[in-house]
Amino acid sequence: MKERNKWFVALLVFVFALIFCMSLVSLAAEPALKIGIVDINKIMKDSKAAKNAKAVFQKDLDAKKATVKTKSDKVTALDKELKGIDQKSSAWKEKRDKLVKEVNELRTLEKQMNQELQKKDIEMTKKIFADVQQILNKLIKAENYSLILDKKAVLAGKDGFDITDKIIKTYDSQTR
Repeated sequence: MKERNKWFVALLVFVFALIFCMSLVSLAAEPALKIGIVDINKIMKDSKAAKNAKAVFQKDLDAKKATVKTKSDKVTALDKELKGIDQKSSAWKEKRDKLVKEVNELRTLEKQMNQELQKKDIEMTKKIFADVQQILNKLIKAENYSLILDKKAVLAGKDGFDITDKIIKTYDSQTR
């Protein structure tokens, strides 16, 4: 009986050793999983392209604000003129009609400018995202990444997975 137990134990050890060796071979055959984490917000804030886009946007915004200010000053001046004229005179009615027209034009101008600025912001953001996506696709192929995630999608992770600075450097080198 003891002899049979020895053979049984030996057979079990052999089977477990065989299973262990087979699992090592299968692990060696699979490529290593390489994961990267990217902070898109940091790229949108720190890259040259994003800074250039912000500067262009700010310049456009300032120009549009100046146009609105000029129109607003005109409305204010008309309002002051209107207050100095007798309400029963025909000049008062003309000025009031002109003021109403100018106020409506000012509102239309502000609405139109806000829509233009919003559209421009969306276009610039889409372009930066498209550029970053191209860089990520090239990086996946060049450095054999299995997966690249946005930092917002990751609850926890080691700092070694963050490749944001690498992406920013690559993007900046491509930006004129």
